[in-house]
Parts: sequence; structure tokens; C-alpha cells
Amino acid sequence: MSSELRFRRNALLLWGAQFISASGDALFLPCLAWLAASVGESDAFVGWAVFLSFLPYLLFGPIAGAWVDRTDRRRVMIASDLLRALLLLTLPITAAWWGGIDFALIVAVGFLLATFSTPFVPARDALLPALIGRRSLPRWNAVMQTSSQLAMIVGLGLGGLLLSGDQGSADEIDRVVSVLQIDGATFIVSAVLLLLIVLPPEARPPKRETHVLRDAKEGLLFATRDPMVGGLLLLTALNNLAIMGPAIVGAALLVRGTFGLGAAEYAWFEGCMAVGMVVGSLVLAGRGRGWSMRKVVLWGMIMDGLTYLPFIWIDDYPLALVAIVVHGVFIPLIVVGRTSLIQRHVPPERHGKIFALVNITVIGMTALSAAASGWIAEVTSPKVLFGLAGVFGALCGVVGFFAWSFREPVRR
Repeated sequence: MSSELRFRRNALLLWGAQFISASGDALFLPCLAWLAASVGESDAFVGWAVFLSFLPYLLFGPIAGAWVDRTDRRRVMIASDLLRALLLLTLPITAAWWGGIDFALIVAVGFLLATFSTPFVPARDALLPALIGRRSLPRWNAVMQTSSQLAMIVGLGLGGLLLSGDQGSADEIDRVVSVLQIDGATFIVSAVLLLLIVLPPEARPPKRETHVLRDAKEGLLFATRDPMVGGLLLLTALNNLAIMGPAIVGAALLVRGTFGLGAAEYAWFEGCMAVGMVVGSLVLAGRGRGWSMRKVVLWGMIMDGLTYLPFIWIDDYPLALVAIVVHGVFIPLIVVGRTSLIQRHVPPERHGKIFALVNITVIGMTALSAAASGWIAEVTSPKVLFGLAGVFGALCGVVGFFAWSFREPVRR
């Protein structure tokens, strides 16, 4: 098989695996938040459920990244898919043995799913440069992001239909569990597609003689000493601390509490954000090749924050859908720009460790932000929550323009 045919085949398989898996997975976090809101005793339970479901990324992230750099990255992704499929497909059996869906079971499922998910994204981002050769990384990162966002639209749109029904009805929890089982089935399909990828020689990991813990420590030291990576991780941490709690907890409370709507409307709200993300990804894929990725990341943070501010005044659900589409346009600027900078700047043998640290930063700060948002929601409205997030999120990008300086990698 020629290298060009191999590239096209591998790219299509990776795109398809991500699309199928993410289509089902699009509803996991909303379903988790909704279940917590349904069985929890207060709004704070939603924040704690999301926080505890993200905790494995903080506990196991550095080791997962070191493991990714020591082994076949495709096999890591397949193992992650199969374990997650097993967990979700057997959820009704687990719930029956447990005695029903309660807050403890919701947290346990979220914790285990996150544990199995921890190495997947670092392995995917570390594998991509080897699969696409010398092609434009920003363009193909944007293409992969488009896959994720199209999957969110499909998954959340389908989920909205599957979850339709009376809010608070007796079968609402059963409907949510059924959607989680569909998520589990998509992991099986993803694993099969990944199995069909033909790995090029450069995608195979080098032999390591050091211990995995020593590798993990080496990745941490590299990140703290490198101005590009260290600055990027710091800005990512601050931005996600400001933004992500309202994106998950605030959105659920806004739709459920302020608008008085149900799980289906929450799914469509999140799906509309994905529509905006597709638009932003397509713009980057088509026109972003010559752009400075540092500026793309920082402008993304500024606009990501500013587009939260209209929610302070929005009282109408359809108008909220329009606003969240606009907000979604700017999210890919952060994600694609960050991924491209790392792929260009960091040596390939460290990709897994550094992408794991990015994952830890994103997920860890999301967890803290979700817990804080649940607490803040106890004393104020979701609208105020969005306003605070918008201001502090935009400030992260402004600070970055003055405080984050480095020589950007040469474009290939």
C-alpha cells in the first residue's frame, strides 16, 4: 500500500472512530449532570458529581501519559474503548444489583468511566502526527475537531429525541440510562475501526528502559522548564477554572431551573454549542494554516469569555440557543491552537506525557470549576454564574498577550 493510500485510509478510520465514539459519548456528561440533579438533594450535588467524575484525570493523568509514550498508542485507545463499553452496557445490571440509581452509583460510574478514559485523548493526539506525515497539523487538528463537533450534534440531537418526555416523570431516569447504553455500544464500533488502522513504522513507540514513574516525572519537569508548554498549561488551567463549571453545571441549572425545561431541551442546548464549534473548526481548517497559533489560542479565550456575557440578560430559550451557537464558534480556536502548538514544539517521544498534562489541566480545572459552580449556584442565579465566567475567562486571554511570550515553532 502506498504511503498516500495508507494516509487516507488511516485518516478516515481515525476520523470515523472518533465520530462514532463521540456521537454516543456526547451525552455522558449531560446525562451524569441530569441524573445528579434528579436524585441529588440540592444543586450542589450536580457540581460534586461532575467534580468526582473528573478526579481520575488528576490522580492517574501523569502515569497515563507516560504509559502512552511507552506502548502502542492505538492499542491504548482500543483498550480504553472496550473497558468503557463494558461499564456502560452493563449499567442496568449494575443498577439492579446496587438497588437502583442513586447518587453514589452515579459517582461510581462517572469515576470508573473517567479512569478508563484518561489515556485515550493523549494517545489520539500523540498518534495523529505519525499518521498524517508532513501535512498541516493545524488543518488536520481542525478536521479532527470537526469530527468531534459533528458527533456532538448528531449525538445530542438523537439524545434530545430519545430523552423527550415529561420532566420528572417516573421513566425519565430509565430513558437516561438507555442513552448511556447507546454510548457504550459506540465504544465497540470505535474499537473495531481503530483495530483496522495500519500503523506506520514511526508510530511505534521506542523501547524504554526507565520506570514509568520516572518517565512521568521527566514529563512534569519538561513542562515546568519550557516557557511555551508551562505558559500554555497555566493559561489553560485559569481559563478552564473560569469557564467550564458554568458550561456544564450552569447550563443544566439554566435549562432546568430558569427556563423550566427538561433533559431533551438540555441536550439540544449543548448540541447548538456543537453547531458553533463546527463552524469555528471549518474556518480554521480552511483559512488557519498561516495563522499564529499563539494568537489563535489567546483570541479564542477572549471571545470564549465575552460570548458568555449575553446570558446575563437572556430570558428566552430560543434566544439562548442562538447565543450558545455564537459561543461555540470560538472554542476550536483554543483547542486546535493548543494542540498544534504542542505537536510542533514538543519532541514526539514526549507527546503522550505533555498531552496527558494538558488533559489533566483541562479536566482537573473543569472538576474544580464544576464544584465551585454548584456551590455558587446555591447563593445566586445561573445568569450571574455565566456573567462571572465570561469576565474571568476573557481576562485569561488578555493576560496571555502580555505575559506569555515565546518563539513560535517554524511551520511545516
